[in-house]
Amino acid sequence: MMRNLITIALCAICFGQAYAATDKIICYYASWAVTREGNGKFVPEDIDPTLCTHINYAFAGLNSDGTIKVEDEENNVKQGGFKRVSDLKKINPNLKVLLSLGGAAAGTDAFISISQDAQKQQAMAKSAIEFFQTYNFDGLDVDWEYPYGKEAFNALLTALSEAFKPGGYLLTAAVNSIPSEVGGYDIPTMSKVLDLINIMTYDFHAMWVGYTAENSPLYGGVNESDWMRENRNTDGAITQWVNGGADPQKVVLGIAFYGHSYILTNPGDHGLNAPSSAPGNPGPYTDNLGTLGYNEICEFHKSGTVEFLDDMNVMVR
Repeated sequence: MMRNLITIALCAICFGQAYAATDKIICYYASWAVTREGNGKFVPEDIDPTLCTHINYAFAGLNSDGTIKVEDEENNVKQGGFKRVSDLKKINPNLKVLLSLGGAAAGTDAFISISQDAQKQQAMAKSAIEFFQTYNFDGLDVDWEYPYGKEAFNALLTALSEAFKPGGYLLTAAVNSIPSEVGGYDIPTMSKVLDLINIMTYDFHAMWVGYTAENSPLYGGVNESDWMRENRNTDGAITQWVNGGADPQKVVLGIAFYGHSYILTNPGDHGLNAPSSAPGNPGPYTDNLGTLGYNEICEFHKSGTVEFLDDMNVMVR
């Protein structure tokens, strides 16, 4: 039932996720949106090229030998997706377009293998540069979720950085909001070799917590544990990265353009921290259980919603 569902979201533009720090606004273009029907369809020409300073084209993969793997040949190459996005630089000459590798749905085997093999790292760098030259891209965004070892990840990033510098190509990485989780990161080394560190300050709350809460809260909630308040919010994440040795000029804060949705345990209890019994139903375009895209959220609100204000954070709906 729609009235049993609550959506908590940050509103923003409609193509993926964005990052904003100082004078940088990095936007992820979800290239698979071209295959959606109706109002869910989003093509390169729908992007406002003056809105972002950087566009990360998501996602490509990696072959086991280190070469770039095009995941959707039809839309990215035959239908000109790569070139159509880089052609936006004709409208905004200051725009930078990067290829993003990996993503949450990608496997980690290729990353692990390449990060432990110097020859494969060189093959990856060579393949990436050939891609940049073919499609007029400006660099690479490494979205490995998540590295298992600091040394291997450093070796991979360092090899790529050294190969890219002569051509002036950019190297960025999307990283876990909590730097000590999984294998952790050698933050000072990363800060040296990367041009930007894109911190994934979202997905702090979703169905797994068992109650409604913001996707990307600025601060922790008063009802949360000490650990949650220290880690599961934007302020805590950015503080840990900067205190760990990240150059603040390279730190980029992530903002979600989608919302998590919940089925409420009690429809009458529909505010923040309300108990939930299941993830919300998939939206008509993104078809993801427990999440709604920005356009789906806008359409959902047209059916009538009640708004709540968390005065420590943001407006939630």
